[in-house]
Amino acid sequence: MAETHAPLKRVDGPAIVVESMLGEPKGSEIAAAIEARVMADRIDMTLGKAVSPGAKEAARLAYAQGVFAPIWTRDAAEKLVDANATCKENGIDSGYTDAQIRAAIDARFMGNADARADGDLMLTATWLIMASKLSGGLSDEGGMVKSTMTGPTRSDLVVALRKAGQSDPIATMKEFSSLAPQYSKLRDALKTYRDHAANGGWMKIRDGKEMLEPGMNDPRVPALRERLKAEGYIQPAAFNFFMPVLDDLPETAPTVYDETLAVKVQAFQAAHGLKQDGVIGPATLAALNESVESKIDRIERAMNHWRSRSDLGERHIWVNIPSYRAEAWTGDRLDIAMDTIVGKKRTPTTAFSDEIEYIVANPKWFLPIGLFKRQKLRKLRKDPGYAARHNYVVYDRASGAKVNPHTIDWNEPGVSRKIQMVQTPGPHNALGQLKIIFPNKHSIYLHDTPDRHLFERDVRALSSGCVRLLDPVKMANWLTDGDEGVSTEVFNTTLQSRERERFYLDKHVQVHLTYLPAVVNPDGHVEFPADIYQQFKKPTLAKGTYPDDIVEEQEDLYVEIDGESGSRSDTLQ
Repeated sequence: MAETHAPLKRVDGPAIVVESMLGEPKGSEIAAAIEARVMADRIDMTLGKAVSPGAKEAARLAYAQGVFAPIWTRDAAEKLVDANATCKENGIDSGYTDAQIRAAIDARFMGNADARADGDLMLTATWLIMASKLSGGLSDEGGMVKSTMTGPTRSDLVVALRKAGQSDPIATMKEFSSLAPQYSKLRDALKTYRDHAANGGWMKIRDGKEMLEPGMNDPRVPALRERLKAEGYIQPAAFNFFMPVLDDLPETAPTVYDETLAVKVQAFQAAHGLKQDGVIGPATLAALNESVESKIDRIERAMNHWRSRSDLGERHIWVNIPSYRAEAWTGDRLDIAMDTIVGKKRTPTTAFSDEIEYIVANPKWFLPIGLFKRQKLRKLRKDPGYAARHNYVVYDRASGAKVNPHTIDWNEPGVSRKIQMVQTPGPHNALGQLKIIFPNKHSIYLHDTPDRHLFERDVRALSSGCVRLLDPVKMANWLTDGDEGVSTEVFNTTLQSRERERFYLDKHVQVHLTYLPAVVNPDGHVEFPADIYQQFKKPTLAKGTYPDDIVEEQEDLYVEIDGESGSRSDTLQ
């Protein structure tokens, strides 16, 4: 599927030129100097490989349409100084320093004609490179867009560039931001984690001789409490919208791992794709010890993904594989969110984008050869009756004829390629009631499952590669409700009849399977999924280690208060 940035709004009619703000009228020495540079392909030399060939062509067109007058007014150029801040808040390194931008502005308005021409081209290059990075790569190849009105036609990027140079380059640049619903949420999360970094981040919790479980008394508990405070899991409710548990802990014995603190740990585990048992084992300790800088890098990587994949489709389904969640969207409205089961480590679910074409009600299951060899062949060698008991029909691949499994030599070399096992439709079928198909070379699709109990697990990398849905009927009805060619009522009636039938969608719906290291969940909480397939960049560890708060046992201290004897047990903090 083509990768696109946020579509630009087309502006028809003649380009805007604020001559009083340019400093020079058309036809002046600076225009001649700009024309000479454009004709000598100075734009190519200035931009290099930083932008697409089409973006360079758009720059040439922008100057030519203005008869080579400067594009940049002083007011607009001064605003460009703030562009680095815009890039930073979007997780982008612009490649320019504020001093370099200021030098280009000075050259544009303070030098001779040649210097001013060079300054104008540098400002144009600066804006184009920043806009290209913000968009994930400008896909407008400079082609002309046909006007809906009488008058000249021009590419969207030409209009955007001239608008930037004569009014507000920051606002125009922001029009290139990703339209993906996740993008703005991740941008807010990035600010939150940069604030954590500015406040010092956090340190590591040392490893212990045993796992830390609720109810234990352990000198590492104060370190655990400080670590959770540092990331906002223990803070006043107004502190951070992106943390799932935000209320303060009550006073408790410093080294006792009580149930209240365990609830905070479970929230942390949920946000990191870990078993939510409150136990600080190796996986949870590793997640706690990941540095704030590493998490910032995760967020920036996720944002970079959405920059280059902004056009998800008006109606689309998104599955982030390590998050075990599928979401259905209409525009920027979340319609459905549900749990998923994804591929095991040895049979991973592949990340890719495609289009949903049809739904199969009451499907048969045609076992893939690899899965048959791994899971079924051994069982059939021991007992050919396994096939009938589990509702499998065996066919000869060459002739298509049905074969009695008791007549097959299951120890024959290559037998797995000679037969085809098919599981009949019904509640016993491994695909459940339905499957949602987007034909692809990976043989991956969305489907039901009879193994409903598996959704009770926190870690759900359990399938042979396809994505199992917690409520597949709800997802299928979302697809049929939005389609003119399929009746939801007829579809649901067919499901109940247990008759096998395909329902082709009149309008295909985009589906996106991703493997992202950071997401914002439907509740607004930022998550850092566990790397179930070891595809993320290796996390860095926090610097320094929290010291243990070892509490010495003391004898009761007897004091005399107002002439009466009393007992007071003091705890060293």
